[in-house]
Amino acid sequence: MENIFFQITVVIFLAAILSIFFRFLKQPPILAFIATGIIVGPLGPFQFQNSALMQSLASIGITLLLFMIGLELKLTELKSVGKASLIAGSLQILLTSIVGFGITKLLGFSDLTSVYVGLALSFSSTIMIIKLLSDKRDLKSLYGKITVGILLVQDLVAIFVLIILSTLTSTSSINISLFDLLIVGIKIVVLFGWVIVLGREVLPRLLNNIARSSESLFLFSLAWAFGVSALVSSPFIGFSIEIGGLLAGLALANSIESYQIITKIKPLRDFFLTIFFVTLGMGIVFSNLSHVIVPVFVFSAFVLLISPIIVMLILGGLKYKKRTSFFTGVALAQISEFSLIMVFLGNKIGHLSGEIVSIITFVGVITLFSQPIL
Repeated sequence: MENIFFQITVVIFLAAILSIFFRFLKQPPILAFIATGIIVGPLGPFQFQNSALMQSLASIGITLLLFMIGLELKLTELKSVGKASLIAGSLQILLTSIVGFGITKLLGFSDLTSVYVGLALSFSSTIMIIKLLSDKRDLKSLYGKITVGILLVQDLVAIFVLIILSTLTSTSSINISLFDLLIVGIKIVVLFGWVIVLGREVLPRLLNNIARSSESLFLFSLAWAFGVSALVSSPFIGFSIEIGGLLAGLALANSIESYQIITKIKPLRDFFLTIFFVTLGMGIVFSNLSHVIVPVFVFSAFVLLISPIIVMLILGGLKYKKRTSFFTGVALAQISEFSLIMVFLGNKIGHLSGEIVSIITFVGVITLFSQPIL
């Protein structure tokens, strides 16, 4: 027990120090957390003896992240996505995924790995882009509005991909029969229908009474998130605990107290998410750098150079000016937290090797570091 406490103390202390340092460099704290994992993991003077515990804490972090995304995701917001953003976002994901798939195949990876990598390279970091646009006071600009619309489309697609992944088991392929797809579709419809009914008819009234005590609201929110996650991950339903967190958040999204819940859960989410990114850093393998350096360089160049060009061509086809197309493309030139979560889950169910997780993590570090400079 003392060993576990010491290891977590080391992680939090280093993460705090590095986050301050990276803040002076005007870099996102995610990079500080990944660097912490590298220091205490492959480059550290000791090896953690409780990697399984760290993996469990990381899963809690993803669950709480998706829980808060569900709380903030109002289905009515879909109407606010303009036609141009919807078309541009859909085409951007499709074309970037196809090109990314082709590049990954040319590098000698399998079809399954290429599908994962292609999708991972197509998503951009909503948190970071919104912050940068806000700092530049460009959220209300034309390219800012288009960028935010594309990000919303990306987030919805990413959530759908995570839902599909949560239904897969540890296997080396993604071959699913039509019957299995039908069963998955029925489960998704039933679960989302159940969430909508609870979110409209039951939970708002219940929360009105519970919210009289802030402590009770906090505990009920956590109990609801973990309870739904446990139910959804049962063998009968077969989804992951992370998707359970998303559904739990969606059920509470229409309540008046949703913003109050977000405020209370955020510090706890940040703690466990720190552990998640530290775990990614700990999983980076340096023993075979000669094998990963070429893919890391190629994928990073693709995200920083080719992906913006794809966005520019799409927006140019939609008759937007070159300036608007250029700024939008540059704003989207990094990979998302969803990309890291996706490869983490892919490794968790046995679809991806630790080497692929290391590669995408390196790409995330390079592109996230480059974004403020761009």
